[in-house]
Amino acid sequence: MVSLLKKIVKKVVGRKNYSLLLNTKIGTKFHDKYHENSLSSRDFLLQMLPKNSIGLEIGQTKKVMYISAERFMYHFIRAIKNNEMVKFKDFFRGANIFIIDDIQFVNGKEAMQEEFFHTFNALIERGSQIVISSDRPPSSLDKIQERIRSRMSGGLVIDIQQPDLDLRIRILKSKFEEIKVNFKENYDLDEEVFKFLASEITSNIREMVGALNRILAFSKINTKSPTIYECKRILKDFIKSNNKSINVEFIQNLVASHFNLNIQELLSPRRSRSLARPRQIAMYLAKQHTTNSLPDIGRKFSNRDHTTVIHAVKKIDELLKKDSDIRENVAALKKKLL
Repeated sequence: MVSLLKKIVKKVVGRKNYSLLLNTKIGTKFHDKYHENSLSSRDFLLQMLPKNSIGLEIGQTKKVMYISAERFMYHFIRAIKNNEMVKFKDFFRGANIFIIDDIQFVNGKEAMQEEFFHTFNALIERGSQIVISSDRPPSSLDKIQERIRSRMSGGLVIDIQQPDLDLRIRILKSKFEEIKVNFKENYDLDEEVFKFLASEITSNIREMVGALNRILAFSKINTKSPTIYECKRILKDFIKSNNKSINVEFIQNLVASHFNLNIQELLSPRRSRSLARPRQIAMYLAKQHTTNSLPDIGRKFSNRDHTTVIHAVKKIDELLKKDSDIRENVAALKKKLL
């Protein structure tokens, strides 16, 4: 059988980015050498690549199940409440190909990890293929049971890096063709527009696709492909935002430096006020100046719960009204940030 997983990943990521997979046997036989494959990435690229494509291509001949870890947890909790665990087990253990996304969301959830472990084993025993994705490698999933991490590490682990210029252009063109088909529009963009978008917006695939949508809206209204000058004018906020990349990691390093801490101290579990207050300020600024959700921010602070972030934001809001030192520090940090 042709290696479908290999073919799909190669098709999307291109030959250059694909070099790390050469000479492997991923998917050559679905029940053979690699029972599970772990995909890790910090970028949205992973969301666009193999998982659904794997399911769509293999699904014509195999029983494929694709689910997020969060959705798996929802079904698990509902099955417990409704006393339907037998039905739950039969449903999830019957797949030939089991694809689970964002496995990092099960961090610290012991009961769910226990069930996932047994599901994992049951699938392997019946010769199923398992594809697992996360935003970090198995070794960094510190709140996931060791026996689960060891099984993931025993498979083929692939780190999908940031796309290079050629790949970004291909992603844009692929999305462009998809939009034309879905909306039955006869858009026309010059090659230089694709190169401009791929060159100027490099930090986030979502933003790049969002910029493409804005360009297409201009193209439809004006019935022409915009010039580079027009692209710069249309996307001035995208480009400005991209050049000044404010993300959670940047804020963490800025706050740590401001309070003469190292990043390990800021992210540590220690709760002394000299560490807790800067940590709360960092969470507050991350909530105010990034588009990350509360759970995302919590995960970037050593996998803290989103309720910790909520508490930090409320605490700093309160202190800003009555503590002049906090006001001065936050103002100074905002000035550096912006």
